[in-house]
Amino acid sequence: MAPARLRALLEGGETLAVEFKSEATVPRPDRELAENAVCLANRSDEGHGWLLIGVEDAGRVSGARPRHEAGRTDSLRVQALIANRTLPSLPTRAEVVPGDEQDVLVIEVLSARQPVGTADGRYMRRARGGDGQPGCLPFYFRAMQGLQGDHGWLDYSPIAVGPLGDGSAGVRSLPPRDPRKSTPQE
Repeated sequence: MAPARLRALLEGGETLAVEFKSEATVPRPDRELAENAVCLANRSDEGHGWLLIGVEDAGRVSGARPRHEAGRTDSLRVQALIANRTLPSLPTRAEVVPGDEQDVLVIEVLSARQPVGTADGRYMRRARGGDGQPGCLPFYFRAMQGLQGDHGWLDYSPIAVGPLGDGSAGVRSLPPRDPRKSTPQE
């Protein structure tokens, strides 16, 4: 990511697609990186989401701590960490972007087409809370179906199984299945 693009994200502040996480006082544990990536993946809008580690809520860069040996952060290991701690595995793109004085760990998260959770079963979504501010909220099953339906990813329409063009409706109930056979009973 170009430093100019990072500055634009910082100036835009936190949104449903941009999350700032500070490490000025407490280092962020790996578990929390996975949870925040899940949260961004389960947001209502499509496209890119950005998790910026080493940034205060006001957009001031405080710096991301080195996560790996030799005092550096390996971007590929951050990507693998998130993929291994999410179900289904969540692909991300991570990069350490040098700032004016401090580095920022930038993690790009695409909006998921199906609900994504952590490997230990936590489902969160990025939405506006009761205070009107974007944040990570619980992602309940009813909301999962609603989100997929809003995007047209669920289809409850009948299944066409009969021949069309013969005057029939072309839609009928499927016959009961015999679990011992691979095709429906006639």
